[in-house]
Amino acid sequence: MIPRDYQRAAVGAARAKTAAHGNTVLVLPTGSGKTAIAGFYIGEEAAQRPDDRFLVLQHTDELIEQNRGTIGTVTGLPGSVVKAEQDDWSGRVVFGSVQTLARANRRSRMGAVSHLVIDECHRAAADSYQNIIGHARSLNPGVKLLGLSATPERGDGRSLRKTFSNVGFQLSVGTLIEQGILVMPRTFTIDLGLGDALSGIEAMAGDFDMNAAARVLNHSVLNDTVVEHWKARATDRRTIAFCATIEHAESVAAAFRAAGKTAETVTGEMKARDRADVIARFDRGEVQVLTNCMVLTEGFDSQPVGCIAILRPMLHKGTFIQAVGRGLRKVDPERFPGIIKTDCIVLDFAGAAQRHGSIEQDVRLDAEEEEKGAAPYKICPDCQAELPLGTSVCPFCGHVWLREAREKRVLDSFDLTEIDLLNRSPFRWCDLFGDDHALVASGFDAWAGVFFDGMHWHAVGRPRQGRLRHLAVGDRPQVLAAADDFLRQVESTDAASKSRGWLSQPASLKQQDLLRRAGYPDASLDFGLSKYAANCHLNFLWSRDAIRAAVFRAGLARAA
Repeated sequence: MIPRDYQRAAVGAARAKTAAHGNTVLVLPTGSGKTAIAGFYIGEEAAQRPDDRFLVLQHTDELIEQNRGTIGTVTGLPGSVVKAEQDDWSGRVVFGSVQTLARANRRSRMGAVSHLVIDECHRAAADSYQNIIGHARSLNPGVKLLGLSATPERGDGRSLRKTFSNVGFQLSVGTLIEQGILVMPRTFTIDLGLGDALSGIEAMAGDFDMNAAARVLNHSVLNDTVVEHWKARATDRRTIAFCATIEHAESVAAAFRAAGKTAETVTGEMKARDRADVIARFDRGEVQVLTNCMVLTEGFDSQPVGCIAILRPMLHKGTFIQAVGRGLRKVDPERFPGIIKTDCIVLDFAGAAQRHGSIEQDVRLDAEEEEKGAAPYKICPDCQAELPLGTSVCPFCGHVWLREAREKRVLDSFDLTEIDLLNRSPFRWCDLFGDDHALVASGFDAWAGVFFDGMHWHAVGRPRQGRLRHLAVGDRPQVLAAADDFLRQVESTDAASKSRGWLSQPASLKQQDLLRRAGYPDASLDFGLSKYAANCHLNFLWSRDAIRAAVFRAGLARAA
C-alpha cells in the first residue's frame, strides 16, 4: 500500500513528535484514512525496533474489527484482541476494548507495551482511558502515546492537555475536498425568524440547553417549514437531520412523513439491533430521512447521505464539523448503483454555520498558512501546547489566534487542483487518445482508468488476478482520486517507481504485435510509444468491453 502525501507527512510528524515528547495527537477529518496512518506509523516503528509491542485502544467492537483489518493489512504484523470474553495478548499489535481494559482485573495480564495508540482520542480525558494510560505508564514510563481524532476539543470542558503536550499534524476538511477525497459541502443558512430566541439559550454541561432549544424549535409550523425548504433544495437526497431532543427528532420525522416522505428516528435509547436495522434500511434507500439527537456522529458513515439538516444550535465547532462530515464521503458505485454524489447540501436552520463559519472557509491554499522561513510549530500562550503553525484555535484549551485582516484565498474551483493531483500521483497517467477524456495508469499488479461518458466521469480499476471494478462516478477530481487510491492500495512504492521507468523505454516488439492484434491502428505505432504507454493502451484494449459495460450499467442505474 502506498500512503497519500499527507498520510506520509502525518506519519513523519507522529514519529518525530513521539520521539521528542513521548506523545502527540494527529488531527485528521473523517475520510482521511486515520486507521491507515496508524498502521503506517506502527509498521515503521516496528521495523526500527523488532521488540516493540503496540496496544491500540478503541471504544466499540466495530472499530476493533475495522482497525484490526486495516492495520494488519498495512503492517503485516500479527494481531490479537482483548475484549469481553477474548483475552489474547499474544499479538505484537493488540487491539483492546476501552470498556474491557478499564477494569483493573482485565489489565492484570497486559505486560509492558512500547506504544499506546488511541483512536478517537478526544475521549482520552475520561477516567476509563486515564486508568489504562496510567497502567501502561506504570509498566513502561517511556511508553509512546499516539492519539488520532477528527475533533480533539471536548464539549465537557475536560482538556486532553493532561495526556498530550502537542498536536503533531493537522489537516483541514478543505484539503481533502481539494484533493477529491471528500465531496464539497454547499451550505444554506435559512432564517426561521428565531435568531433572538436562539441567542438567549444558555450553555450548560458543555453545550447549549437542548430542552430550551427544543422549546424554541419544536413547533409544527416550523417543522413544516423545514420540510418545505428541504423539498426546494434536497428533495431527492438521503438526509440526516440533527435535532435538539428525541421528541424534537420524532416531530421532525412526523412532518416529513406527513409530506409523503419516508422518515425514521434513531435514538441512543434504542436497542443496538433496532438502531442498526433502521440505518440499514436507510442505506438501502427504503428510508430517505433519518432524524436523530446527536447519535449519528462518531462511527456513522453512510455514503449515500447527500444532505445534512442542522436543526439545533451547536456550541462547539467540532460538533458542527462532525455533523457536516456525515455527508462528505464519496459513493462507491458498486455498493450504491445509480447514486451520483458530487456535493453535499447543508441546510442550517439554527445558526451553526453563522456561529462557526461554514467549513468551506477552511479551504485555502496551503501557502496562506505558512510564512516563508517561519517555524512549522508554535506554542499556545494559554496552555503551552505545541501546535502546527497554521492552527487558528487551540484544540486543548480553545485559545483563538486573531488573524490580520487580509484577503482570503479561498479556492473557487476545485478543477484547478487536477494538475496537482496528477503530479502528486506515484503513477503516470497516460492520455490514450489525446483528448483528455480517457486516462490510464498501470502498475505491476493492477491498472486503473478514468473515462468521460459525455455527462459524468467514471473510474475503473482491475487487479492482475481479478475482475474490473467500477470505482467511482462523478466529478473528475473525485474519480481521479478514487482511481489513484485504488492503485495505491494494490501497488507498492517500488512497483510504482519501476513502472514509471518504462517511460524511457520504447515499446517492445511483442507489445507492438499485441497492440495490432487488439485493434490498435498501425499508423499510431509509428510515433514511437513508450513501453509504459503501450502497457496502458493494452490494458484498455483488453478491457474496453468490460469498461463500456460498467459505464452502461451506471447509466441504467441512474435512469431507474
